[in-house]
Amino acid sequence: MVGQSFKLKVGIKFYLLFFVMIFLYYIFDIFIFNRKYRKRDFLISGLINLLIFYLLIIYFDKNILIVGFFIYTLFQNAIKYLYNFIFSYPQRVVLLSDKSEKDLESAIGKNESFSYGGWINLNEIEKIKDLKPNEVIYPIEITNQAVNEIYALKMSGIKVMDSMVFLQEFEGKISVDSISKEWVIATKGFEVLHSIFERKLKRVLDICMSLGILMIGAPFMVVTYIFVKLDNPKNFLKNPAFFRQKRIGFGGEEFEIIKFRSMKLHNPNEYSKYASEKDNRITKVGKFIRKTRLDELPQIFNVLRGEMSFVGPRPEWNELGREYEEKIKMYKVRYIVKPGLTGWAQVMYPYGASLDDAKKKLEYDIYYIKYQNLLLDMIILLKTVKVVLFGKGT
Repeated sequence: MVGQSFKLKVGIKFYLLFFVMIFLYYIFDIFIFNRKYRKRDFLISGLINLLIFYLLIIYFDKNILIVGFFIYTLFQNAIKYLYNFIFSYPQRVVLLSDKSEKDLESAIGKNESFSYGGWINLNEIEKIKDLKPNEVIYPIEITNQAVNEIYALKMSGIKVMDSMVFLQEFEGKISVDSISKEWVIATKGFEVLHSIFERKLKRVLDICMSLGILMIGAPFMVVTYIFVKLDNPKNFLKNPAFFRQKRIGFGGEEFEIIKFRSMKLHNPNEYSKYASEKDNRITKVGKFIRKTRLDELPQIFNVLRGEMSFVGPRPEWNELGREYEEKIKMYKVRYIVKPGLTGWAQVMYPYGASLDDAKKKLEYDIYYIKYQNLLLDMIILLKTVKVVLFGKGT
């Protein structure tokens, strides 16, 4: 029995180390294959492997694992290098459009799988082969003549894709300008609207995660509470640690959100409604707790009350949200799911502080709502871990 117990403990340690290794690979982007091989990849994977094999040597007391470390690391990086050398050559992409499309151009430019070959006016589509594209992206609304030309391109072996599909596949967003109520009715997706089982399962997971994080995060909440109050030590007892604000939630209903205060006490009427990344109202402690998301921890109580979920569109301040409803097309779509502590827009888009930023974040929110499932929620939570560890995001 003792021998079996020891083997079990050793097995648990082995699988735990394996999980840690895979998690570190994910955190440091070792699993990304659609980009050029970098020396950084070899260095970081080598350091991760060194840590894991060092712990394995301690647990199993077998020096032969030193050889295993070198063989595994060299084999791992050789496979990745060969894969990138053989398969990761950039596809030359050309846009069909009546004007320069900055959104699409930006998406192409930051993806190492593509090289931007320029754009051709729809009236001059016959010239597109002169640019020797591997792939052509065309607008959703095109003439019958353009349909024939694009059909001919596809039949000649050139990959063609409409702009909406391209943005969904490679940017994880849906252009607000390209959709309508009719599109929502006709398109597939939005399963979250009628999947009672998934909604109930998500609620159970929200409660379990909230209670777990509450137990683990309680010491951090106490420390954060003290440090926030210490930004005015002379008035420690009266200095508020929490910030409360009306937000818009599920169904457009308003509720009160609670966060740790990250700004100096001020009259909101004397400042812009938008909080910028380098806002001078943010305290020193506030900068840290915003980057690490510690300011969001009290919202666990909003989750437990059922006003929020762990994953969903971020709830907007009611004053700004009502303004967006009037100025941004399809903005109310985000109210068909519960708002979240973190969301697809938060992990995919940098800090935003304007009407245009709100519109772009909505494009990510609509993508999330269209494709929402537990797997996507898990991906968002993993991406959030990166945001917390590396201090990026909003």
